[in-house]
Amino acid sequence: MTHKERQLAAIRHEETDRVPIDAICIENLPEIARYLGMPENDGAVLDRLGIDGRIVSVWQQYLGELPVAANGTRLTEWGTETEEDYGTNHHYPLANASSVADIDNYNWPNPALYDYADAARLAEEFSKKYAVRGPCWKPLFCRVCEMMGMEEAMVKMVVEPAVFEAAIEQVFQYVYSYSKSMLDTCGDSLDIYSIGDDFATQRGMMISPEQWRKFLKPRYAALFAMAKKRGKPIWFHSCGDVTSVLPDLIDIGVDVWETVQLHTLPMRPEKLKREYGSHLTFFGGVNTQRLPFISPAEVREETLHCIKVLGKGGGYICGPDHHIKPDVPPANTVAMFDAAVKG
Repeated sequence: MTHKERQLAAIRHEETDRVPIDAICIENLPEIARYLGMPENDGAVLDRLGIDGRIVSVWQQYLGELPVAANGTRLTEWGTETEEDYGTNHHYPLANASSVADIDNYNWPNPALYDYADAARLAEEFSKKYAVRGPCWKPLFCRVCEMMGMEEAMVKMVVEPAVFEAAIEQVFQYVYSYSKSMLDTCGDSLDIYSIGDDFATQRGMMISPEQWRKFLKPRYAALFAMAKKRGKPIWFHSCGDVTSVLPDLIDIGVDVWETVQLHTLPMRPEKLKREYGSHLTFFGGVNTQRLPFISPAEVREETLHCIKVLGKGGGYICGPDHHIKPDVPPANTVAMFDAAVKG
């Protein structure tokens, strides 16, 4: 099977010649190349590791005018210091928003001001060989937290729900338009509609399931329905223990759950597979928090166990349960993917 055939078959819960493998991000590719005695070419290293999918998005800078902070620092198109801060920066443009008008009058980024054609060119190139997914990280909840500050966003959700919902709606409208442009421009070259949002910790949800269903579920449902109409399976990233809303995600059309952090869940892998395996393809499983500290033999053992439990009958894409960070020994990264490829 080709890389594309293998991954798409797994999403359809079909048996494959080997378990498909993938990764969100491998941050030590140059070190892996040197370990393997290969040229430092990211694509060649990913091929050597057997990665079946590729991610595309609009990687180029926003084409509109970027805002500037009072100290002269150039900000992102959202008015934040960085694109992904999980509410930990110190510049929150909506922290003091106290009315729906404050939200509506904010200078929101224009989703038309991106070069989607560049993403389409990359998708067309990759789709000849790999299963292509995108645009990936276009969150709703996390974006509002970045703009208000995480604590302030969750307080507003409770005490000023109209203000919080107005912000979520603005972000949703942006993501919907952005996603539509990506899907329309990439066409058949984009095999999978993939987005992500984080609303849980390793101990459970950061917000109540009821709040999640009120503010987030209908908006995710609209995004997924748009992609489903174009024949795309839905690949959704959400970290931690989201099991309290996993049936809801299935209900609104999620096909692949990334990233399955087994060590965070209130059930064993066998129960996860038994209860949800007919509805979801699981991606992840191998604990990246242990990867820097265990031996290649232990990595291999854990990888094969994930394949044995989650891969039975298809419906599993093997890989790390989050980024492979620079402190992971190259030998451990290679051991994980080699175990999946060679068994």
